[in-house]
Amino acid sequence: MQIPASLGVFCAVRTPECEQVMQYLLQACADAGLMAYEFGPNTKNDPVLGTPEVIICLGGDGTILSRAAYAAERGIVLGGINMGHLGFLTACGRESVKELVQALATGLYVIDERAMLSVQGSGMGAPAAQAPLLALNEISLMRDQTGRMIDVDVELDGCLLNRYHADGVLLATPTGSTAYSLSAGGPLLWPTAGVITLTPICPHSLTSRPVVLPDNVEVTLRPRERRGRAGESLIYSVDGRDTRPIALNETLTIKKAPISLKLLVLPGCDYAALVRAKLGW
Repeated sequence: MQIPASLGVFCAVRTPECEQVMQYLLQACADAGLMAYEFGPNTKNDPVLGTPEVIICLGGDGTILSRAAYAAERGIVLGGINMGHLGFLTACGRESVKELVQALATGLYVIDERAMLSVQGSGMGAPAAQAPLLALNEISLMRDQTGRMIDVDVELDGCLLNRYHADGVLLATPTGSTAYSLSAGGPLLWPTAGVITLTPICPHSLTSRPVVLPDNVEVTLRPRERRGRAGESLIYSVDGRDTRPIALNETLTIKKAPISLKLLVLPGCDYAALVRAKLGW
């Protein structure tokens, strides 16, 4: 890979520990001849360096998710230093900052192309010009009031698959198979697998099981009125971060996004070893 011309360092929560690691990272980059600067929510680009070619996030998977759409839309390589718990998406832990900087300074890092999902609402209440939202992990549809079930028709390329009676339904990328989908009973997928998963959340039927779909299918979710409860609101969530309402007369169209996320990985990364370590196998 090429040595990045500029590098942005993003820290979502300025804890003393994150501040310490950030200053250490910036100094290590300077010592290695890399142009690095702090990339904050209000600092979209440096006045001299412009938009960074690589963004390094300090935090956990949630921090990576918060920058994923921004990076994917601009072709920016996104990496992370794990300051959280699991850290499936981060390139390394805080103890390996030197190795990360060395990989960047020599161009010996690896880029994983991670598939994303796009979701667009349509119907009487949805804005006509609403741009599709991007998800790196998953898109979930559920009732606004927890503890209530929903009825939703799921169509694949216009053909009905099933009407689910459940707490919700969830569509996940291979990257997202280790997140909410795993908690909901979905399968573990290799990050490069060309599939998406459809998982009902706590379904009211023993035969409602997760389904693995090819990633070229277009999925339509159609909420249905349940036992006259037309006034109850539903929501859909993108990566558990961007949550929006949806009415019974609206639909969601979900498909593989035309762009992917360039995720930074250190050379020699063994995903099987990562899964064993994170899941305690």
